[in-house]
Amino acid sequence: MPNILDYIVWRGDLDFARDPLNEVDALILCQLSYMHLDGLVPSAFSSKQGKRQTLREAARAFAGAPDYAERSNVGALINPLSVDLLAAAGESQRFGGLEVSGFVNTIDEARDEQFAAVTFSCGKDWNFIAYRGTDDTIVGWKEDFKLAYMDSVPAQLDALGYFCRAAAALKGRFCLGGHSKGGNLALYSAAKADAKLQKRILAVYDNDGPGFPEAFFSSAGYRAVADRLRTFVPRQSIVGMLFSNAGNYVTVENELKDMVMQHDPFSWQVGPHHFATSEGLGEESRFVGKTLNEWFRTLSTEEKRVFVESLFQILEGSKAKTNFELTRNWFDSLVGMKKTLDSLPKASRETMRKNIQLLVKIVADEFAKQLLPDIAPH
Repeated sequence: MPNILDYIVWRGDLDFARDPLNEVDALILCQLSYMHLDGLVPSAFSSKQGKRQTLREAARAFAGAPDYAERSNVGALINPLSVDLLAAAGESQRFGGLEVSGFVNTIDEARDEQFAAVTFSCGKDWNFIAYRGTDDTIVGWKEDFKLAYMDSVPAQLDALGYFCRAAAALKGRFCLGGHSKGGNLALYSAAKADAKLQKRILAVYDNDGPGFPEAFFSSAGYRAVADRLRTFVPRQSIVGMLFSNAGNYVTVENELKDMVMQHDPFSWQVGPHHFATSEGLGEESRFVGKTLNEWFRTLSTEEKRVFVESLFQILEGSKAKTNFELTRNWFDSLVGMKKTLDSLPKASRETMRKNIQLLVKIVADEFAKQLLPDIAPH
């Protein structure tokens, strides 16, 4: 079935003046934020010479970089077709002339932060801030888990600051977007921006991003931008169903049956202007979302914190910094994690055990309700 690479073949000869920005374009720009553009795209939003780099120039610089092979390793969980997407977009009429600036990539283990973003500008018509989702780093996954109990994680605060800096440097209006955690960052930035900045927002594209605490959706900041929010999830979404969401999402058809892999944007089916959509979420997605969220609600903030800290202390015992390293040296990783698990305080191990038992019970109870509704526990 056609995907975002096929879309560039179909529509790549049409510039944005002839065919305005749409949801598929937005997903492509969001996916490009996963690329290793360090040193190739300036971190500044403007140039003293008055000329900014185009996506075509950045894509060619990426392909011609001495460390191309290293840059092309996007990680164990990011589709390697992203490299082809960058090349195809760069050479297309539609995307190649977009100005690209403001690339930042922050990994801060002391703050448990993983944050990256890049801005695409279509002349004076619009600027598109693409926030990167969770990359291949262990610290990035740890920050994701902290969304379960923290009001704001460091990447969210940096995302808002990035929007403020971009808006101060660039003229025109803005679209904010991201895939996975990037979608969460885009909506957070839009809702937390001041009223003056919010007026410059054209649209917010949340592509299967995790949600927020329920109170977020009753805030004045969210209500001010809610009419411009565009949320898309695959039919068997897991990530997009975590925590609370606004509920007004579009379900995208997917060519894969595997729930986890449906999160990959390259598996989303597309048409010439829009995604191919389906009628509602799949049963598996509803089941997983309901059970995980019930588990989150049952745990106290402290129980969540201890669980996350203990879990990632174990993972960090592997000495791996990325998922790629974790899987490549899986035996050494397991040995290191086992040693760390044994060294955890008894109270932390007990909290982890109880939390996992609770999750198993919630899954079993929910499964029983679906199969045996008359005799399931209430």
